[in-house]
Amino acid sequence: MFCFFNTGFAQKNRKKAQSTTSKKLVNAKKKKLAKTNSKKKIKKGEVRKKNNSSNSDVVDLSKLIQNANIVSPKLDTVPEKEVSIISAFKPQLKNIAKLNFTKSTSRSDSNIVTLTYQVPTQNLSFQYRPISLIPRSYKELEANAPMNKTNFKVGFGNYSQQLFDLSYHAVDANNNSHSIDANFESSNGMYYLQKYSHKNFSYIGDIKLSAEANILAQVFYQNTQRYRFGLVPDNSNLSLSSYLQPFSLFGTSFKWVNNNTSNKNSVWSPILKFEIFKGLPSTNNFLVEMYNPMSFKLKGTGKIHLDFNYTYNKYTYTNNVDQKNSIFTIQPSIELNKWNSMIKIGVKPTFTTQAFSLYPLIEFSKKLNDTNYLLVANWQTILTNNNYASLSMINPWLAAPTALKITTQEKKSLDLFINASKKLQYSFGLSLNDYRNIPFFNRVNNVSPSSFFGLQYQPVFEYRAITLEFISTLKYHFSDQLLVNGKAKYIQFNSIKENTNAWGILPLNLSSDLSWFPNKKWALNGEMQYWSGASFLNNADKVYSLANTLVLNASFHYQLTQHLSAWAKAENLLDKKYQRWAEYPSLGVQLMAGIVYSFHK
Repeated sequence: MFCFFNTGFAQKNRKKAQSTTSKKLVNAKKKKLAKTNSKKKIKKGEVRKKNNSSNSDVVDLSKLIQNANIVSPKLDTVPEKEVSIISAFKPQLKNIAKLNFTKSTSRSDSNIVTLTYQVPTQNLSFQYRPISLIPRSYKELEANAPMNKTNFKVGFGNYSQQLFDLSYHAVDANNNSHSIDANFESSNGMYYLQKYSHKNFSYIGDIKLSAEANILAQVFYQNTQRYRFGLVPDNSNLSLSSYLQPFSLFGTSFKWVNNNTSNKNSVWSPILKFEIFKGLPSTNNFLVEMYNPMSFKLKGTGKIHLDFNYTYNKYTYTNNVDQKNSIFTIQPSIELNKWNSMIKIGVKPTFTTQAFSLYPLIEFSKKLNDTNYLLVANWQTILTNNNYASLSMINPWLAAPTALKITTQEKKSLDLFINASKKLQYSFGLSLNDYRNIPFFNRVNNVSPSSFFGLQYQPVFEYRAITLEFISTLKYHFSDQLLVNGKAKYIQFNSIKENTNAWGILPLNLSSDLSWFPNKKWALNGEMQYWSGASFLNNADKVYSLANTLVLNASFHYQLTQHLSAWAKAENLLDKKYQRWAEYPSLGVQLMAGIVYSFHK
């Protein structure tokens, strides 16, 4: 208010001085400007004239404020306090994922690749245990010479069981690792001809070609001698060679491993495999398999897959008739990783010995938000080139097949993987399968007693069968010293085209194992397996099923000294002579114990 008064009085004094001293000059100037200036300037002159003509002694503050365009201030100039809510949230703690334990699913492949792993025997009873931390800084000296380690294992048990195993592991000066294992095992059962012997030799090497590439090589030889003791009386006059069931398998495989971390845009790892199998006299099988998974990374989060697989199988029957089956597949597909999901879409053109087919390939995986649940759905077709060796691994009492066929499995599955905690992980899976030429195993009947050389089974290829399968797994870590694994599988045949039953197939199979390490010296293991009996035909061609079976096994390992340890195992602790294949009863309780001597330089 004082400012307004001072401004008003100063303006009033200025106007009075102007009107008294130069009033004539101002009037003359106004007349001259009125002729030359625009209308706006005339109006401004009129306003100025009005202001100059205001000679009142009283100052009108309201008019002064209005003419000066001044807004009256508020009494309280402090701004009002306001609260703006931008977002509302509820704090919560999420589960911390394990380091280096990414939850993921195995990549689907067009073929089931059978890999034979020869684990050194001395490592079968051991499990990784983290080393204790040393609270000081130190630098470990490198060994001047490569580490060579040799283990010799020997054991004996009831039923004349004996086991000899020799393993050797070495790392040479070029950092190449070599593992050699050779063992022999034999036993004699309670029944006539219930004899068994097995020889095995294997070599596994990791050869480093350069800093970015190495080759994994494997060479193995297996020989198994059995005798067909099913339904054979003790007073048989035939020689042992008439009942011999021999199997010999020789194989080698090579895998190229590319460790070039600088080029992450492409991944490829080819595998080459050869197998030669000899079964009953004048029968053999030759298998060649090549598999190469390839992927190329796109800009962003996408990939292009171009996997291919080729298998060739040559089977020679007793009458020197050769049968050849081959499968060549290419699997181009596009993979997109977005929205915390993976989508893979492609096709699978397949060339077989008989025909050409084109199959779809669809895979989808999604990690549910704010959970540890992984949902996987896929639609794929798996082709299996059945050979004499693979069928004999399923049923050791197999007769020489008269023909081999390619099995096609169209699989539509839905799996849920749950990582409940750091200790508990489990999964559930449901699949609908459409099989073509699935192998069943039934007894060979209608054989005259005079020419009976023991019970044998023959593969029966079902033209078409539709199944519903359920698979569940569980893993629980009680602690670093106790681990439990479990698996359950149930298969239900909804439709069978030609056969009346799924001969030799187990409808239900449950298995679990337990590993316990009380201290550094002790290692204990336990196993349980339960299955429902398979269906077969008897001599009168009537269908019957075997009894359900529960088998319990246990073993332990104890470190006596630095170089010497003791071990023991027990199988079929319930002492029940179960039958996986009809008329071939198992042994009772089998006890075996021995020692392991280790030395190195």
